[in-house]
Amino acid sequence: MGEPMARNLLAARYCVRAWNRSKEKASALAEKGAVVCDTPAAATQSANVLICMLSDGPTCDAVLFHDKAVLAALAPGAAVIVISSIPVETAVEQSRMSVERSFRYLDAPVSGGQQGVIDATLAIMAGCEPDTFEAARELLGVMGRPVRVGPAGTGQQTKLANQLIVANTIAAVAEALLFAERGGADPAKVIEALAGGFADSPILRKHGQRMIDETFAPGGAEKSIS
Repeated sequence: MGEPMARNLLAARYCVRAWNRSKEKASALAEKGAVVCDTPAAATQSANVLICMLSDGPTCDAVLFHDKAVLAALAPGAAVIVISSIPVETAVEQSRMSVERSFRYLDAPVSGGQQGVIDATLAIMAGCEPDTFEAARELLGVMGRPVRVGPAGTGQQTKLANQLIVANTIAAVAEALLFAERGGADPAKVIEALAGGFADSPILRKHGQRMIDETFAPGGAEKSIS
């Protein structure tokens, strides 16, 4: 997810310094104008904005706060934007630690999948102070559609709400298509027939087709953010 986000920022003419735990994964960004760094502290040197897109809460904590040089390298008053999906409590604590160091903090998880990040159409759920959001709105808008939902932690709370809706809708689509198929209907035609109606949704169209095609390969590693 981080690489296409960086590509969109570069396309919008932002200056990007990138670090990744596996450096080769970030190397392609150099061709687009990014500076690929060997350490997190090198990437944050004098930066006005730090964007963290890592796998989970403990990893974000380890990179951002266990190495004191990372935040210390930032410009005074910089914004720390954590786009990773992490526990609500982790986001609240990260905000506290950032504010203690006179930095602004946003927990800003996203929804929209791999295609959403490539197309810069992500739903971005920001938890932060109003002035912090306004200062970051333009940058976040390069990656998708940002909305401030409340103070720090509420971005992650909203992501959990998103996952509840998505999971329940996937289950409903599976039951509905099986119900229709057992009654003699063509599931693909059912999806086509429902297009534009109240039952239509990206989940019906995308996940419903995956169910018909029996494409069940996972898109990512399973993890808990609660």
